Amino acid sequence: MILGNSCGSIIVPGTSKTQYLYKGKFESITQADFSDHLASLSQSFLSTPNVKVVINRTSDGYLKNLTAEIIAKNEIFFKNLREAKVTILDYAAPIHFSLPKGDIYLSSGLISKYIKHESMLVSILSYEMVRSENLLYPKQLIIPIGFITLERLLSLGRLNIEEKVEVHKWAHYLTIRSGYDGEYYLSWLQTQNRNTADFILQVGDVNLINREEFLFKAFLIKNASDGDEIALRKNSSKSFYAFINSIRDKNL
Repeated sequence: MILGNSCGSIIVPGTSKTQYLYKGKFESITQADFSDHLASLSQSFLSTPNVKVVINRTSDGYLKNLTAEIIAKNEIFFKNLREAKVTILDYAAPIHFSLPKGDIYLSSGLISKYIKHESMLVSILSYEMVRSENLLYPKQLIIPIGFITLERLLSLGRLNIEEKVEVHKWAHYLTIRSGYDGEYYLSWLQTQNRNTADFILQVGDVNLINREEFLFKAFLIKNASDGDEIALRKNSSKSFYAFINSIRDKNL
């Protein structure tokens, strides 16, 4: 196993100082090679026995348009990511994760049970798009064996709490810049905190969820006026409800 990272500085939303999205146990390795390597795990994952994908034209079109909207309204941020591909997994546990080059995965259980508002969905997508754009994954080189389990893939992508909070800040900023209600970002973290038994596979260590929510609340309080000038959507679109219902009906 090789750990590493190509480190760069950015301005975190709501701060005046340069901070790093990349922290912790990382050393420099070739960024392009690592991106290609990690992105290739998608094919191995989808070839793994018992991994099932939901085929749904309604969801595919809606999610393609939604991620394109996020990118279009945040062109200054997205220098590498020109499009994102969202795959829905036929899986009851609520999970979401991503790989480089815009590969994002959501479970049907997450969508049908926990995503109650379009702004919450944008929050989750923005989080994974921030990671994919900036290659924010612990740099572990995996020997290919033709398949990789969901549990293994999730464990490979987990960040420490400080890194996660920095990604939350950026994703919250992108959610608002996209015209969606940023209050649902906190609601999403609180949802995980209230349902730790369901989200254990997603978060790994449930003891950190409360701390994660606390740190993000502190950030919101400090930057309470950010985004006030942007007109935010308070209601979900008809396309959102059609998407949710198409996934929920499949799970009945």
